[in-house]
Amino acid sequence: MLNKMPKKTLTAASLVHDGQPIATQAVPKDFAWLRDSTGSETQTMYFHLDNGCVGFVQIAWAYLALTTTIETNAMFYVPGHPCVFETHNGHNLKVKKDSYEYECKGLSMSWDKDHTRLSVKYTAGKERDPKGVAASFEFVRKSEGYKIGDAKNHIAEGTAAHYFYPAGEVTAKGEIGSVKFESSGVALFIHAHSGNIMPYNVGAEWNMNFFTGHREGAPKEDKDRVTFHILQYRTPDNVGAVNCSNAGLTEDNSLKAVFWNTTVEHFEMVKDENGSGYEIPRRVLFTSTGKTVDGKNIKAVFDARPSLRLHDIDVLGEMPYVIRRIVQALITKPFIFERFEENAKISVEIEGEEPYNIVGVAFHEHTLMK
Repeated sequence: MLNKMPKKTLTAASLVHDGQPIATQAVPKDFAWLRDSTGSETQTMYFHLDNGCVGFVQIAWAYLALTTTIETNAMFYVPGHPCVFETHNGHNLKVKKDSYEYECKGLSMSWDKDHTRLSVKYTAGKERDPKGVAASFEFVRKSEGYKIGDAKNHIAEGTAAHYFYPAGEVTAKGEIGSVKFESSGVALFIHAHSGNIMPYNVGAEWNMNFFTGHREGAPKEDKDRVTFHILQYRTPDNVGAVNCSNAGLTEDNSLKAVFWNTTVEHFEMVKDENGSGYEIPRRVLFTSTGKTVDGKNIKAVFDARPSLRLHDIDVLGEMPYVIRRIVQALITKPFIFERFEENAKISVEIEGEEPYNIVGVAFHEHTLMK
């Protein structure tokens, strides 16, 4: 069935009926594990800490060709130290409390009954190597969740969906090798699920970023934290090469706007010096349009220059053997490029208001599945 794919993609935004809101509230059940068909699923927390540490922790599940895999993935970058990326076999995934609590070897995530506080414990690195990573997080959700339409982009005979808690306060304590850290900051939580479609058939090229900062020129006492994130991908050519995107803007931990149309332009292409063979951009122009929570048109332009290399992930090299053989027959070189931008600026235009800029730092992730 998976080989008989109609040559089309229908985005969640395009399926919203006239007169209905395109962005809707995501509720706790949208973040429940499904594990219901051939496909993949992830629960991921991205974070920016006040000590400069940036990264993510993730549980990933996939069911391909009668084979189930569970992996933990984590990245930690502390300024002045090498970036650390770890991926490990998580073995059995245990889901409890109506999907409010889940764990595998080396990583556990547990929501409270109100779905406002998430406890994360990552031990996978230290369990395998004294030089590895161990960290614990307490994420307190401050903003409402969101999704675009019902969240499901229909790609061939399958679906791919993303659900977002765009901002919350996080406290973290951990150890990277012999370097200990303890800090607070902000985090973004995303639940992703694809069903009845192989993961490599969802998107041929992905762009993701997570920005944190404040309004440019604001008085020190008024510098409320602002976050902005984008998750965008283009479906493969054989299903229409359609742009699918989600983006959100928060201010002082409240959701301010949601965007469902983001265009991405790459400039200043250079050959990757680290052996992937790909050309990657030094400059990426993101243009997002959508609505504020009170119904005004909004546009955000992020002229990004993600210059600091954190890590490059050779996806095939990190996969279990059986899955690697399946994917390798269809994709030559899937790579993920992790980058950081130290002087990021985003321009914001809201209907009926004076334009303004937000300035800060941004984590960038660029994925090529070709």
